[in-house]
Amino acid sequence: MISFECIPISTYCKNTGENIEAINKRIQRGLCREGVQVLKIDGVKERWIDLSEVCKWARKNNVANYRAESR
Repeated sequence: MISFECIPISTYCKNTGENIEAINKRIQRGLCREGVQVLKIDGVKERWIDLSEVCKWARKNNVANYRAESR
């Protein structure tokens, strides 16, 4: 099995079922950040997703943490 740290956003969407609009909305709301989870690479038209940063973001923002903090 090949392990990737970064993949094109189209591949990420195809494999996760998410869409680019949802990712753009997360960026606009400040939930995700360009340069951290979403990367713009010089000379490349398509943005890339940093999977390790997405994992960190998901673990930090999971429902269990949300419930624990709201007590």
